[in-house]
Amino acid sequence: MAASSGNSIPAPEAIQVLVSSLVDESPMVKQASMASLKSLAPLNPLLVLDCCLTVSRGGRRRFGNIAGVFQVMSIAIGALEEGEVDTAYMEKLAKLATTEIISSKEIKADWQRAASSLLVAIGSHLPDLMMEELYLHLFAQNSALPAMVQILADFATSDALQFTPRLKGVLSRVLPILGNVRDQHRPIFANAFKCWCQACWQYSVEFPLSSILDSDVTSFLNSAFELLLQNWATSRDLKVRTSAVEALGQLVGLVTRTLLKASLPKFVPTILELYKRDHNTAFLATCSLHNLLNASLLSEKGSPLLDFEDLTVVLSTLLPVICSYTDIKECTYFSVGLKTYNEVQHCFLTVGLVYPEELFVFLVNKSKLKEDQMTFGALCVLKHLLPRLSEAWHNKRPTLVEAITLLLEEQNLGVCKALAELIVVLASHCYLVGPSGELFVEYLVRHCAMSDKEIDELVTSKESFRPTNLYYSFQQKRAEAKIGSVRPTELRAICEKGLLLITITIPEMEHVLWPFMLKMIIPRLYTGAVATVCRCISDMCRHRSIHNDRMIRECRTRVDIPRPEELFARLVVLLHNPLAREQLATQILTVLCYLASLFPKNINLFWQDEIPKMKAYVSDTEDLKQDLSYQETWDDMIINFLAETLDVVQDTDWVISLGNAFAKQYELYTSDDEHSALLHRCLGILLQKVDNRTYVRDKIDWMYKQANITIPENRLGLAKAMGLVAASHLDTVLDKLKEILDNIGESIFQRFLSFFSDKTKIKDSDDIHASLALMYGYAARYAPSTVIEARIDALVGTNMLSHLLIVRHPSAKQAVITAIDLLGLAVINAAERGALALSACTTLVSVDPKLTNEMRNIVMKATLGFFALPNDPADAVDPLIHNLITLLCAILRTSGEDGRNRAEQLFHILKQIDQYVSSPLDYQRKRGCLAVYEMLLKFRALCVTGYCTLGCQGSCPHIKQVDRTSRYNAASLPSVFLLPSRDALYLGDRVIAYLPRCADTNSEVRKLSAQILDQFFDISLSLPRPVASNLAHLLNLPMPLCRPLRMLLPY
Repeated sequence: MAASSGNSIPAPEAIQVLVSSLVDESPMVKQASMASLKSLAPLNPLLVLDCCLTVSRGGRRRFGNIAGVFQVMSIAIGALEEGEVDTAYMEKLAKLATTEIISSKEIKADWQRAASSLLVAIGSHLPDLMMEELYLHLFAQNSALPAMVQILADFATSDALQFTPRLKGVLSRVLPILGNVRDQHRPIFANAFKCWCQACWQYSVEFPLSSILDSDVTSFLNSAFELLLQNWATSRDLKVRTSAVEALGQLVGLVTRTLLKASLPKFVPTILELYKRDHNTAFLATCSLHNLLNASLLSEKGSPLLDFEDLTVVLSTLLPVICSYTDIKECTYFSVGLKTYNEVQHCFLTVGLVYPEELFVFLVNKSKLKEDQMTFGALCVLKHLLPRLSEAWHNKRPTLVEAITLLLEEQNLGVCKALAELIVVLASHCYLVGPSGELFVEYLVRHCAMSDKEIDELVTSKESFRPTNLYYSFQQKRAEAKIGSVRPTELRAICEKGLLLITITIPEMEHVLWPFMLKMIIPRLYTGAVATVCRCISDMCRHRSIHNDRMIRECRTRVDIPRPEELFARLVVLLHNPLAREQLATQILTVLCYLASLFPKNINLFWQDEIPKMKAYVSDTEDLKQDLSYQETWDDMIINFLAETLDVVQDTDWVISLGNAFAKQYELYTSDDEHSALLHRCLGILLQKVDNRTYVRDKIDWMYKQANITIPENRLGLAKAMGLVAASHLDTVLDKLKEILDNIGESIFQRFLSFFSDKTKIKDSDDIHASLALMYGYAARYAPSTVIEARIDALVGTNMLSHLLIVRHPSAKQAVITAIDLLGLAVINAAERGALALSACTTLVSVDPKLTNEMRNIVMKATLGFFALPNDPADAVDPLIHNLITLLCAILRTSGEDGRNRAEQLFHILKQIDQYVSSPLDYQRKRGCLAVYEMLLKFRALCVTGYCTLGCQGSCPHIKQVDRTSRYNAASLPSVFLLPSRDALYLGDRVIAYLPRCADTNSEVRKLSAQILDQFFDISLSLPRPVASNLAHLLNLPMPLCRPLRMLLPY
């Protein structure tokens, strides 16, 4: 203890300072001093004892923290070597401690407990000295008697080997005063007897008990046992009663068998009565009961003291205890509940070792009762005892399997959990064989299949979960499941782990699982379990001795196993959700690799190359979520995967069989399930590969019949599927669509009347029209451009569109807009092949709802190139140019809701035509000027001439002229007829563009250009004049030139 400066502090003074600091006013100083002294005490125990003794001579009244001093002294004494122990010195310390203890009637003060620990430490070296000191105060009138008894209990717990040989002396002094102990002190004495008995059992590990249990000690223990059982165990004070039962539980193995047998009729009910109390009481009661059963049934001194009939009440009481304490989730009671559960299992094991047959029958009968607590308890006990009594119960297999089979329809979640755990134990002991084994495996799969949606609804409702579509019986029964301490997610997790466990760790289960697990992939009931099932199959293929030949042979010999085509069709559709729980997509792709030998030979090599790429895409789900279009991308990858697989197969019969499998599996998905949309597309891409037109027609009929077109996702999937089929069978698809269109049976006039009657009929009709529009759109989108031209009228004919453009529901309108965009793209791709395509484009841009600006620009960009066609042959080219000009006028007419928007569109189109107006080829200049002139006429008719009160555009009998005074008042007209300003015409730019053509070498061009400028001036003069503007400002030309310009234009 030298300082770093070299000035040493004498050790005694340093220790004394630390001891003195135990009474410092600062709690931090006291805590630091205590820690330092506890660290120094083992290094120099005598020095620490001397310093502590110095300050403790006056007791707690002189030194305020005597408890801290006693704690340091007990540590120092415990560190003393055998040669360092001075008997006189220890005696002085013992008297100091007892003096402090007897100076107060309190028995729970911190200083008193510290003094007790000091005496226990002294007893570890000099037990007789310490006990003699305590014996001086063991008399009934002493107020410190309970404290002395407690010290003896602590000493027995601390040093059983030294205490147990001195037990007779303790009992001889305590028993005479035991009858006069007050109720408030009885728990201390009962606890002391418990500790003394535990010391005996600990002593028996090293030495035989017979060496200490002579007749006197046995008599003492018998007397104590009778007193505790007759008087204390029946006390009204629960604490006294509990402590007495706990002590009796330790005494049962030390008293005579005669006394034990006589006490059983009273002792057993006393223990069972405590189960009505709290968690801690039940645990103590179970410990005592376990000791009682061991002493009564497993003693080497004679036959069992209890018949099995006597135990039925005990066992019936314990079964509900298992249910109460198995699933305690509160942190406060979890450890106690688990200990109670284990002790109850020990009790059943004790009985089972003596009465295995009777206990088996008892448990099986209890499991058949319609009481959930009894059933649950019986299953838990069977699960616990089966590995431990396997030899005794070996011939009970059929009975046990039959009893468990009857419970497979039980819906209590606690019972389901216990049953699932028991099935795993049965599997580990080879109980699962044949059909019954498959039945139990199916039970696990069934509970793995609970979806998150079902679980959420089940937990939220707390009662029956009744789906609108009661498809299968288990769904209805699952609705009646009771919510208890076992959560549905917990049950599902247990079943999933159980399936994986029996697959990976129990080789004998291979004969049950394969190929039975393949059956679990198809049923709709087990959709939620497919990820786990696939993982089990993959593990079997990876770790077991399943070879390709054997796999194929077993799958073919069993008629109940799905065909490979059915498995493939199911798994491909279930790939849809890349974010599904348990990495469903990855598990499916993995199992497909392992099952490749079940499919045509060419598939294997392709899958080995393609499947790793798909697995890589879905491997990082968090990264996948960042891509907003991940679902569309993934679905396209699935369709491409299927298409390339079909190309590789090159087996028409197998493809036809696969198509039948796809068609059959519509029943596996609900109408609002997104998997249905993917199923449509899968069947569509397959039909694209089939040449049999009759087969294709039958399947698209079936596809349309199965589709729920009221669901937008399902409607879109159906349309894309029809488009995929149209890529190879456009005529067949168009015939089907025309049939649907003809069978709608509702004219525009009928829909107008239904507006005032049934809104539901409107919605249904809108769904059909929206679906038809999408199917036409995707048929055009996917069909080869080489065959589009000949079928443009069927795709975008005016009569067809007139049926589809009368929808009113927002989602239906959106579908029609999408369809028109798709039709536009298809027609554009075919635009180079004739006038009919241009006519179709005109129809598309004329329909309502209108094309988007982007789509109109695409149409215009794709068709303007016709202006550059050569003159010959004139009979083919002239209709094209005419249709092109008509298309441009239609684009102008549908370009906006008012004249201002149309003026902007007019300027945009004219700028695009300028390249032809100024072309070096005279026929191109002629075409360009003709198009400009026709568009100006259309613009003037739309924006200048007037407006119709009925909404007609252009010339009509009831047109109403707009006078000059009201024309400029925009507020007096509907928004449709708002006029553009003169500035919107960009008259200066246009005059500069067309004025040179007035001197063109071609007379027709000269005439057209003059007419163009005349139209521009007429339109400009008819439009509102901008404030402070004049013609020179409009044209951006010198004023002298503007005045005579109009007169110079030739006609």
